Amino acid sequence: MISRQRMVAGKTFEDKLNRILVLSPLPIITNISCMDGQGIIKAKNDVYLDIGHKSVRVGAQNLALLCCLVYLVFGGSLLLTIIFLPVSKSGYQFFLNAFLMVFFGIHLFYLYNMYESYLQLKKHKFIRFNRQRRQVALPFGEKGQFIIIPWEKIYAWAGTTLMLSDTTAIPLSTLTITMASPIDVTNFKGRYEVACGAEINCIMQWECIRTFMEDGPEACPDPSNLDSLEEYFDSRRRWKENKILVGWQIYKQKIRDWMHYSYFAYWLNDKIQERLEYTELSEEIKRWSESIPESQWRKPSPELEEANALAMTYYEQGGKLG
Repeated sequence: MISRQRMVAGKTFEDKLNRILVLSPLPIITNISCMDGQGIIKAKNDVYLDIGHKSVRVGAQNLALLCCLVYLVFGGSLLLTIIFLPVSKSGYQFFLNAFLMVFFGIHLFYLYNMYESYLQLKKHKFIRFNRQRRQVALPFGEKGQFIIIPWEKIYAWAGTTLMLSDTTAIPLSTLTITMASPIDVTNFKGRYEVACGAEINCIMQWECIRTFMEDGPEACPDPSNLDSLEEYFDSRRRWKENKILVGWQIYKQKIRDWMHYSYFAYWLNDKIQERLEYTELSEEIKRWSESIPESQWRKPSPELEEANALAMTYYEQGGKLG
């Protein structure tokens, strides 16, 4: 574990299998465009930005496809057995019962997995960034209570690990946001992590937050609507109207949707999002989230302004973050 006392934005720590690129403190300009590739922006207004869990839609679709493949392979094997081998009436009943047991067993596993995912999401509240107060509310307190800290004191980094196999080495990067531990001068308290695939994706995801805090809501992407049931219906309608899919392609897409349980996955994402709406906020956080007069807005510290000036000079000379 790298001591937090050694961390400053732009610095990197590397060994043979790991690399950490520090993004904050101080949250300096990265000179990279922002993009919410993981869909973690959940709410945005003139006062605050909320980031939360990634969509459950993709996971639900991938697991559904796996379940479909398992029971289709099992059902096909039973069908071939019945066709090519002599089977008695009781044998037919046995095969039918076996197929039904596998079919319902797989789907019970599927529903249980989705319920477990929902319970996990309930444990991890969102993080709220207040640009007017230049503060961040992190759910790292007792029983998930929010702790409010200064924006410039937040710790964030893009961590990359090489996943090794016999023939390849695949780099996988994760954006981590955390805060200093109040009892350990070298460690952290709580972590919010989002898998981004590549380091550049972590930086672009972080830039969504940084540009909101420094440049305002117009500089930050809006919450994504791509995983909603409404978007699912709209996309299929657009494909037909614009003739993106024609003839056999339409039926292939219907088969894909069926094997991915697409309707259910989009519906489930909407329902989970509704249940995870932020209605149980304390009065302190509600007051903290209200707009304040512009004359009371906090300004960037001289240290951050100086660091940004140095960073911009460095970028103009051809340098890059990290």
